[in-house]
Amino acid sequence: MTTAIKCDKRGSAAMRDDELFESIAASHLPWHLDLGATLEPAAERWSLADTWAVNCRIGRMYGQRRPAELRRTPGEFVALLMVHRGTEILVQNGRTTKVTPGTAALWDGVRPVECFTDGPLVKHTVFVPRDVLGRVLPDLDSVLARTLPASVNLRLLRGWLDVARQQGDLDVDAGRTVERMAIDLLTSTVNQAKDGASGTQNVLLQRVRAYLDENLGDPALTLDMVARANAISLRYLHLLFQGTGETAREYLRGKRLERAHDLLTGHGTRLTVTEVASRSGFDSPSSFSRAYRSRYGASPREARHEACPA
Repeated sequence: MTTAIKCDKRGSAAMRDDELFESIAASHLPWHLDLGATLEPAAERWSLADTWAVNCRIGRMYGQRRPAELRRTPGEFVALLMVHRGTEILVQNGRTTKVTPGTAALWDGVRPVECFTDGPLVKHTVFVPRDVLGRVLPDLDSVLARTLPASVNLRLLRGWLDVARQQGDLDVDAGRTVERMAIDLLTSTVNQAKDGASGTQNVLLQRVRAYLDENLGDPALTLDMVARANAISLRYLHLLFQGTGETAREYLRGKRLERAHDLLTGHGTRLTVTEVASRSGFDSPSSFSRAYRSRYGASPREARHEACPA
């Protein structure tokens, strides 16, 4: 869903805090802002499943997320700031970083943070659930408020977000796929910044994950087939997943279960449990039920009834 927002200004006077909160919080997280009067702020937000992105234009600005704003924040998120024009200074976690066109930086939505810019600024901000990003970046604290240099991955991420924005409303499966790709590109960006030599491996890992995501529904899919399709050996495929916290087989099983869970609990679904199992790449309803109960602590039918009671 795409939402366009303009922050109304009354001449050169700053908006009242409650009006400013309502306008900015509708696209970003709650901030306490001091805005200059030279440029009317504008923002456009679009959703990618549990993640969302904002394209924002703003003039001179000083912003804080203090304890009051943290308390008003619904949920826990990490934000990726990507600047396209202008310069933004970000202060968090005892660090100060300068984000210039083509670069980026992460900030944590559960901690105080400050930012400011002296002139017009055009940027993207991507908000990712903190627990989701924490699983793929276990050393998240070490990369907060550090400049992520310009890279192919950052350019790809911006392009991917623009493509998603142009599609309008996405269904559940499409939204999840777009979200996974965005998080993979973000993860690759951070890993490449930490260790430039690992950039090629991260791009290849992203490509393999994308192939797995596209073929989740094929119960005949094997890791040998995945390796051949990506022109690598099976051994190298396993090496790519080392350090991610899961094996290639665990990644595939987890994504199949996520798809099945979305199909089971999505509003308006009419698929039987057998159909959900088949569309999610499980070779039988019984193997699907066992895997689903192990992951979610309930049978597929129990999960459906709880989400969509008759």
